[in-house]
Amino acid sequence: MSVAVRLTGDSVDIQFTARTSGDLTWPLLPAQSANLAYLLPIGEGSYVPTRDAAWRDYLAKHDPFSTTEDFYLPLWGVLQQGHTITYQLTNPFNNQFAFQNTPVGLAAKLTHQFTSNWNVKRYGLRISLGPPSPIEPARQYRRWLIQNGQFVSMREKIHRTPDAAKLLGAAHVYLWGDGASPQMLDALRSNGFDRLWLGAPNWKELFGSPETIRKAKALGYLIGPYDSYDSVHSPEAKPDDTWETAQFDRKLYDEGAIQLWNGKKKTGFQGKGLYVNETAAWPYVQARVTRLMKAWDVNSWFIDCDAAGEFFDDYSPSHTANQEQEMQARLRRMTWIRDKYHLVIGSEGGVAYAASTIHFAHGALTPLFGWGDPDLKDKTSPYYLGAYYPDDEPSIFFKQAKLKPAYDRFFFDPRFRLPLYQTVFHDSVIATNHWTMPTLKFSDQVVNRSLVEALYDVPPLYHLNRREFARRLPWMKAQYAFFSPLHRRLAFQPLSSFDWLTPDHLVQRTVFGGETEIVVNFSPSSFRYQGRDVRARSALALRANTGEASVFTPSTTDSDDRPKSGS
Repeated sequence: MSVAVRLTGDSVDIQFTARTSGDLTWPLLPAQSANLAYLLPIGEGSYVPTRDAAWRDYLAKHDPFSTTEDFYLPLWGVLQQGHTITYQLTNPFNNQFAFQNTPVGLAAKLTHQFTSNWNVKRYGLRISLGPPSPIEPARQYRRWLIQNGQFVSMREKIHRTPDAAKLLGAAHVYLWGDGASPQMLDALRSNGFDRLWLGAPNWKELFGSPETIRKAKALGYLIGPYDSYDSVHSPEAKPDDTWETAQFDRKLYDEGAIQLWNGKKKTGFQGKGLYVNETAAWPYVQARVTRLMKAWDVNSWFIDCDAAGEFFDDYSPSHTANQEQEMQARLRRMTWIRDKYHLVIGSEGGVAYAASTIHFAHGALTPLFGWGDPDLKDKTSPYYLGAYYPDDEPSIFFKQAKLKPAYDRFFFDPRFRLPLYQTVFHDSVIATNHWTMPTLKFSDQVVNRSLVEALYDVPPLYHLNRREFARRLPWMKAQYAFFSPLHRRLAFQPLSSFDWLTPDHLVQRTVFGGETEIVVNFSPSSFRYQGRDVRARSALALRANTGEASVFTPSTTDSDDRPKSGS
């Protein structure tokens, strides 16, 4: 192994080049009293005080984090008194990041695996000093992307794909059952929703209602299908044991699966079928998209998994590939769909490697969690999330559930959230919640989640049929009235500043491009800011050059109550 080290300003670039396969564990980050917090890009971003017992226990028990799947940015940061230290991975593949709880605090280590299917086996890291802002690691990474010509702004994306302008100010809605109808679209438009991204959760919603597509486009909405090329199922699979996007043919099932180092084929998502090699799937991508576009003529496309960062090394003799090659194949197909048909492209997650390609992402704001937790799947549990039926209103998406308290601190408590992803990509990728965790999913988290959406200037995400729309209309209108005008103006602006305005972190401020600041009060008491009262559990947006203000006050009890929004 050779090691190259270069000092550039306040950064040290270190690169390891190995001649043979094997593991390297470095850096080793000891627990030390100087460390105040870890700054982690788990989803949107997490602030982890090193002396917080709950966080220490949670991270130490957590499986090692993949730096392409669990980390939405290829970095982590350490906050110390007076400065931050940013660790940026220049090779984010084949890495596992793990924590250890010690009497002094949290220790951490990264292990990189040099695998045989890389011709040049390299692992690199940039370590940088910076000021003591909790979003400084994201600022550093954004500057690095811009300096290296890897940042693509939303303005540039709209220039290439003009329909992407329709995302500005748009709420995101998945339509189910009678929601996928012209009547539903008329109801949305007549209630003031003039910009929407509309997703069909399965193909039958679009095949069964071509007039819905025509109506959506006529109203200026974006509309598109859910698609995926992640898994391939056996042609003999029973209808209840498969799904439409995983159905290809015998040849792909027999010859296209990812093969592990031990010769076994990689079992697919939810233990069904097999994970498929991205290059082997490429002819099927072209054939399927061409066929569906002839039937639908939509203006958007959502591709599951492609921006989620779950990569595998493929040792199959017929299509050997490393993780970077698998990533490039995913980007190639999203780029082809986008440019061939001038479509607005979105995907799951929105991990940094895909940001230059996609227009929107579902999952960065609230990623998946609790996947193996039996309490979330037990129908007798108060935390049961729901089933994937009935077809027109599956409770997994429509049912409101209570959040299991064990997850609050780590995914929802605003004191421990950071806009790291938005700091890098606010003016590049429009990111929102995962579709299994829509804005209104958790009845006891609706207020905090909607305030986080306001603070970060990101769209809400809903699942609707006509009955659900009637129930949620007051809430949706109030949230849209605050979000949509702001986002149309701020979508081209970077998130330039983030501050805690109180020691308990319950009053927070974001600034976008130096033009507009948004103050959110998560606390139960009012807060005085620049001569204005920011009511308990409310958001205030102030425009610097005009003094224009707008206010959003969500319900303090349940999403069925009427929130307030106004200027």
